[in-house]
Amino acid sequence: MQIAWCAASLRWSWLMLVVCALNGAAETIRIEPIRGQAEDVYPFFIPDFADDASGAQMAQIIRRDLNRYGAFSEARITAGDARTLDNADRTKNIIHYSNWANLGAMVLGKGSLAGGNVDFALYLCGAQKRVMGKRYPYSSATLRRVAHTIADDIIAGLLKEKGFFASRLLYVKQSGASRNIYVCDSDGAAQRPLTRSNNLSIFPDWFPDRQNIIFTSYLEGRPIIYKLNIHSGQAQKLVAMPGMNTSGAISPNGRQIAAILDKDGMPELYVLSLSGATRTRLTHGRAAESSPSWSPDGQNIVYSSEEQMGHPQIYIIAASGGTPRRISNPGMSPYCTSPAWSPDGKKIAFVAQVGGNFEICVYDMSASKVNNVTGNSSNDEAPSWANNSRHIAFCRAGSQIMLVDSETGKTTSLLAEGGCLQPQWEP
Repeated sequence: MQIAWCAASLRWSWLMLVVCALNGAAETIRIEPIRGQAEDVYPFFIPDFADDASGAQMAQIIRRDLNRYGAFSEARITAGDARTLDNADRTKNIIHYSNWANLGAMVLGKGSLAGGNVDFALYLCGAQKRVMGKRYPYSSATLRRVAHTIADDIIAGLLKEKGFFASRLLYVKQSGASRNIYVCDSDGAAQRPLTRSNNLSIFPDWFPDRQNIIFTSYLEGRPIIYKLNIHSGQAQKLVAMPGMNTSGAISPNGRQIAAILDKDGMPELYVLSLSGATRTRLTHGRAAESSPSWSPDGQNIVYSSEEQMGHPQIYIIAASGGTPRRISNPGMSPYCTSPAWSPDGKKIAFVAQVGGNFEICVYDMSASKVNNVTGNSSNDEAPSWANNSRHIAFCRAGSQIMLVDSETGKTTSLLAEGGCLQPQWEP
């Protein structure tokens, strides 16, 4: 018991040191543009897999995944050269490393499908060695997921980082006056609706079990927070206090909800137990709070408030209550909102007004610096971290879901069809 108390005390002391450092330096911190790390980009090539008609589709999915990552660039090898050299490799059962390297491929992936399995291997052409090899069972129903899993394994094997391609994305899709919750694969494919209503269903978030989600809906004419099983479609009310109940965020242990309620006259931040046994009001001001996001250890919540500055800024407060501490400042940006805590606990993404635009920015807590990771003339909003704490999904121009690599600034489109909002990565 004493050891556990000391560990908790050390974690709290560490957080307070970080937060105090951020507050003390807030006046001097400025938002800087992200600078890409070109030296860390790997030129790669993955020929279509052999021995099955599905091989071309699977290889294409993996190539597209790697192209979105920001640490890879596809080698410009003609289809004719790729077929000739790939056939030579398979005929002689060797890898012609020098030939592939001369064509511009530093990293080479090879796959074949047979007997309900995928055999995949990854090679470094310069070092002339295999760095990864694995067999994956697959079927037509699991083809896409297996391809995304292979891409994740490439990331882990080569970069020693966690891939996110096998995870899913929640988002809101607008159609006329209605908004509904959808889910899709990490590349925007396999879209399907989770709610089907003629009103507003917004602010989706995942439960830790990845089988259930939380969201706000106006099914009864006012915002109420619901839980929904993504397989059965069964829904239940979670928070239905008088007035507004919105922006529900599930704690990492799945036992509590952070939410914005206005039952006392102003939108305030609350923490509620799922059992309904406890309810704690965390803020007590006269201005609106919004956008709560839990720290990965469940001890703290980051949120946006207009309380001290008269316009939204970012604050951290203990989930058990206490004095909130501001971590942004008008000297940084006059408008900061929609914070999202990274899964590794080291960074906070948020929306900031930079010049005349709204940008996705990242607070590095250990370095006490802020980077603008989008830098685009279109307004960007609603950041959500992938589980690798590197990539961020966000909404651009109020209608498209984009992906940005927070280390290089590489930005690609996930859902460009319009009317897509509020992305939320699967944990």
